[in-house]
Amino acid sequence: MSVPPPTPDPIAATLPPTGRIDIHAHLIPGVDDGCQTIEESLACVRLLKQNGYVGTICTPHMAWVDDLPECTPAHVAEWVSQLRRQLKEHGENYAIWPGGELRLFDGVIDWLKQHGVPTLAGSRCVLTDMWETRWPTYAIPAFRWLLDQGYQPILAHPERLNCPEELPARLVEVQAMGVWLQGNANCFTGAEGYHADIFVRQFLAEGRYRLLGLDMHRPDTLPSRFDGLDIAQRESGPKLVNVLTITAPRRDIFGLRG
Repeated sequence: MSVPPPTPDPIAATLPPTGRIDIHAHLIPGVDDGCQTIEESLACVRLLKQNGYVGTICTPHMAWVDDLPECTPAHVAEWVSQLRRQLKEHGENYAIWPGGELRLFDGVIDWLKQHGVPTLAGSRCVLTDMWETRWPTYAIPAFRWLLDQGYQPILAHPERLNCPEELPARLVEVQAMGVWLQGNANCFTGAEGYHADIFVRQFLAEGRYRLLGLDMHRPDTLPSRFDGLDIAQRESGPKLVNVLTITAPRRDIFGLRG
């Protein structure tokens, strides 16, 4: 039996009317390899606000069974509530919501049945990733299970996957199933390697991305990601980048139209 979807986050009702929303961020302090202290989280929020962001979906790494056993949807919801209070106490008016970056692995369906599905801000969207040197056999069944349960899988930063020879054809396959793709802003800088640099531009030009995220981890990771957004805007135009960072999160995650 599938796990019921989480109750939509009431904070979504106070969605800021304008500005960028990041759907992929490691902002919660002391959880994974992202921010380690509240001071780092606050520094990130201040940089995000300075660069036009009004909200972030917190997506700590999830289903790292050996390394992050406590990182479950229930715990993330608690941690986000605590971080909201801390932001308010420090005078920061910034919206955050719970989510997760779900690591796909051979036993991920059983993990989801046990712990629940980490949706983005209480929506039906689920951010996923995987790191294999070959396209894994468990990927298609995992995507199919999520789709069959009524969820919308999103594959994070596919341009970074370490199987470049088979990647384009595999992405055609999963997109035909209904999986969405989320690009990584940092890849436009070349900092994520040769193949990511090539693929991120190719996929953007082909209209393959549904959303564009920062995948920020700590304050020192943000400047290059803002540089990546600037590069993407210079190469592809601000209108497209605005759609992927302003319009699409509101439409696809929060269900807003217009």
